[in-house]
Amino acid sequence: MPNDPKRPDLTMEELRARIAAAGITIPENRLAMVRKLLGEALAPLRSRDSRTIRPLEPAVTFDAAGPHVGTGQGGTGHGAGRE
Repeated sequence: MPNDPKRPDLTMEELRARIAAAGITIPENRLAMVRKLLGEALAPLRSRDSRTIRPLEPAVTFDAAGPHVGTGQGGTGHGAGRE
């Protein structure tokens, strides 16, 4: 919304939490640079009002090692290879 205040920049605590969640290591002297780059990368997303975006159905997922692997059963349709 136009009158909403701009979301504050990413805090160092939020940045550290994201780094920990990603399971990566970033030297302490690089955190300010990473914070700036991540803030710039997220700016277009943060400027969007998610309430105006039409929701989509959940994405289709699959298990690449599903029951059809190694059983000699082919097929590509929905439920292929299932009993």
